[in-house]
Parts: sequence; C-alpha cells; structure tokens
Amino acid sequence: MAGIAAPDASYYLLSWPHSMSMGRLSVEQQALLHRLGREAIPVKELRDFEAHLDLLRAGGWLHVTVTCDGRDLYTVEPEGPEVPRTDEMPPDLALSRFAIARRDGTEVVLESPRSWCRVRLHTSQALAWLGPSRLADDDVPALRRLRRDLWGAGLAVSQPDEEDAQLSTCQWQPHELWFHHRSRTRWPGTPHGKSDWAAGTFDAPAARRAPLGGEVVSFAPPDLGRARDNDPSLTAVLEDRRSVRRHDDANPLSVAQLGDFLYRCARDRGIHRVNGVDHVNRPFPSGGAMHELEIYTVVRKVSGLQPGLYHYDSQHHRLERITETTLQVRRLLRAGAMSAAASEPQVLLLITARFGRVMWQYRSMAYSLIMKHVGVLFQTMYLVATAMGLAPCALGGGDHAAFAEATGLDPLEEGTVGEFSLGSLPPETGR
Repeated sequence: MAGIAAPDASYYLLSWPHSMSMGRLSVEQQALLHRLGREAIPVKELRDFEAHLDLLRAGGWLHVTVTCDGRDLYTVEPEGPEVPRTDEMPPDLALSRFAIARRDGTEVVLESPRSWCRVRLHTSQALAWLGPSRLADDDVPALRRLRRDLWGAGLAVSQPDEEDAQLSTCQWQPHELWFHHRSRTRWPGTPHGKSDWAAGTFDAPAARRAPLGGEVVSFAPPDLGRARDNDPSLTAVLEDRRSVRRHDDANPLSVAQLGDFLYRCARDRGIHRVNGVDHVNRPFPSGGAMHELEIYTVVRKVSGLQPGLYHYDSQHHRLERITETTLQVRRLLRAGAMSAAASEPQVLLLITARFGRVMWQYRSMAYSLIMKHVGVLFQTMYLVATAMGLAPCALGGGDHAAFAEATGLDPLEEGTVGEFSLGSLPPETGR
C-alpha cells in the first residue's frame, strides 16, 4: 500500500488493482494512516480517526484482529472491498460448505470463493469454535464477535443450509468453485500469472523429459506437402468433425498412421532457450511456449506395433516402449472404455502434464492454463484425425493411479490430465 497527496490536497491510497480517495487529511491523520500501514494499533487509539476507519474498512484496506484476555484470537484479512450484508444474522449458523480451512505457516486460514475476505485463526480455541455446536453458542463475547464476522464474510450461512436451496449454489462442488475463483482472480499479496517466482531458487525444468530407457520405435516423418494437397479443406474438417467411439478391428490403425497423427499433432518444431528457460514450438498453442504436455500411447491393436504402453518422444518423433500390457495397462484401457461407453479403443492416448514446466513460471492460474492446453490439443487431435479419416474421441476421465503405477512417475511432477481414443473408422461410422 502507498499513500500519495494529489494537487488538490486530497490523499489517495494506492495498491494494485485498487485505489481510494481519503479526502483531505491533516498531517497528524496522514501520520496515523502511515502508522496503520506499518503496525497494528489498538482501536482505542483511533477514536479520532473513526470516520476514516469506516472508509478503510469498507474499502477493504484494514486487517482487524480480535483479542481475548490479551491473546490474539483471529484476524479478518480483506481480499477486496467489503461486501456488506443487508439481511439480519439468523440465530442458527453453520460454516458454508464452500469454506476451506488450510494451514498457512503455523496458523490456520479460513477462506471461501464466496467471501470478500479470509479469517486467520491464531489459536486452537478459535479453531475449535468453528464446530456446529459452538457456532450456536452465544455465551462468550469473543464467540459472538466471531459469529458476526463469519456471517458478514459469507463464511457462515443460516441453518437450514441456505446454500442447498438454490441452483446457483447447488450446482457447484466446493473444489470446482474454488478452482474457478482462484484461477481467474488476482488477490492482494497472492502471486498471479507469469512471475518466474522460482527463478534463482530452482532450475527451470527442461523442455525435453529424460528418456525412459525402453525399446525405441522410430517413425518416418509424413509428407506434409502431399497432405496439404490431399487433405479436405479446413471448413470441411470442422463441419465433419465428430466423436467416433467404435473402431474397425478387422482393419486396425497402422503404425504409419499413428506416427503421422502424432507428428501432425504434437511434434517439436523447434526449441530455443532464453535466460535458462526452454521455449518450444509445436502445432498447437501453449502459454509462454512452455508446452508441458506429453503424450503416452496405450496400444491395444495397431498393425505393425506390439501392444503395451509407450511414450511419444516429440523431439525425435519416435515411441519409447515402457511396458507390455500389464495389469495397470489393462486398467487404463478399461477406464478408457468406460469413459467412452464403448469397447476398448485401438489406441488410448494419455495426455500428461509435466507440471513444473508451467508452475515454475505461473502462479495461481497454472493448472487452469494446463487445462486450456489440453483443450486446444484435443481440438488439434480431432481435426487431424478427421482430415486423416480416423476415428477420434476425447474422453472425460481415466485412471491416473494406474498410470502412476505403470510408469513409476511421481504424480506431483507428471500426471495424466486428459485421455483421447483413436482408431480406424468402422465401415459404417456410428457414434
């Protein structure tokens, strides 16, 4: 927060992305305001500043700490302007189902995507008060204040649960609303977007993952000039694109077709390094040219290729064999079939993210960005498959645990974020 005096003697508070006019302040009031920016001041010392306190509180500039018997119990920490409630606080309260308690250092923070502030709990006593029986107890003055603050913040709701009475709140699961809220909004003191926060602490993950050491199946690159001449038009491909869940096992996908498909969708067209960070060029877009996505192929039936699990080396345009059709690989195929409500695909493409490639640079929105990348890769796969006369289908889920077991990869470093089935078109294409 910074304070600045305008030419008309008005005093302004500045803190991205907010600013607020405090009107004209005396030298003493300016000094008190600057002191508030540096340290906590007991309310009794601010009586002559009362009107300005209301303005600061409404604008979301004040952290308010409630104490009891000389101990700090909790602090209300605004994340934006206060959103005052106009309805009366009901006698029966419960925590909102969207409220999330998490550890921050040695303290617990209570927050919600529906709240304009978070509440930092400094003692276990305040944490114990969050139980349903205590929120209904009015005997302790500090608890009455906590009830009022939680209600005003939207962290507590009336009983019976008001959040179950309307579609707008029932339709959201807590983790989905939390993810949507946090990945779309900048909050004071919370890094958001591209920040290179890890620079100087951790090395940037390389663009190319380390080889997995298995048998290699090399592809010949396709003739893109010929493909340009023979492919249908973009308009035709867009109009003909559809999800096809059945494959022609009597005439399965060939290894050459699989190679051409992967080349046209996901090969590395170039890598350049800037300030210790690898930037990659592929056929589909990626925020910051990070291209964190990897493709693994679970092969059930491909002419000229042994069944099993492979990794696509996008730099050298080849497959690295990881394992044969183990129990874990069977689980992956079954999960793909269940997601498609069809038989097991000829090829199940597992899209993984090497999370550090994006998270090394981006904060708060990194996972959201990865999901966007999965979406544009899905569309690229659909269009390429349609142009090649193949059967494509994006899937809604898979078995991430089976993938981790099959590969031995740490799911915090690399895990599945999308699945896509691919095969040959049946004689009479159906959904």
